Amino acid sequence: MFASDEWCPYVCFESTRPGFLVELVREVFESPARPVEIRRMSWARAVREAEGGRIDGVLGAVRGESAALVYPKLAAASDRPAFAVRADDPWRFTGVEVLADRRIGLADGYRFGPTLDGALFPGGSSGPTLETLSSDRPTWTNLRKLVDRRIDTVLDNGHVLRHEIDRSGFFPAVRLIDAGVENPIFIAFADSPAGRSLAQHFDRAMLARSERGGRSDLEQTYGPMGSSP
Repeated sequence: MFASDEWCPYVCFESTRPGFLVELVREVFESPARPVEIRRMSWARAVREAEGGRIDGVLGAVRGESAALVYPKLAAASDRPAFAVRADDPWRFTGVEVLADRRIGLADGYRFGPTLDGALFPGGSSGPTLETLSSDRPTWTNLRKLVDRRIDTVLDNGHVLRHEIDRSGFFPAVRLIDAGVENPIFIAFADSPAGRSLAQHFDRAMLARSERGGRSDLEQTYGPMGSSP
């Protein structure tokens, strides 16, 4: 059993297609004797459940989100973060220093790599105002708060933001700004003998997939999960 929040097009619960990471993990692990179950919950809870060994793992982790999980050597996809702001907001992202005066909505437990994380979570009082949200559909909720002027910025994966903006009709009220960084994202596993075995199996399957050129079928369905939105 794996868990995630709604993070479409990577993990989709309200869609006719299950999502890039869901299809990948089923391809790697599912068999007639062992169907793969994907449970929907907030990201912070999903990570806790995996850390406690109550589920096999989580879909879409960035290294550093949890030191208590096992990460395979090979990434499942890429995460290119982006900022969403209202269309009438002239703000531009020219470097992490311009985040200090923003009120930023993001999902509880999300991390974005060392460059952004250092500015978002500086350990003092000099960082931006963060409104973290525990929800199984955080992107939609944060975009709703943005449009309603309760926050002025949303930070999330650019593909996920674009998908939700298009699906939920937030365009043209919202525009996206690329954050200029890219991070590998992983299927991360519980730190147990079974979890470590699953991580090794994932690496072997990804190597075999790469050798036979199999990644292209999912990219034809969902697009390359890493390029700029």
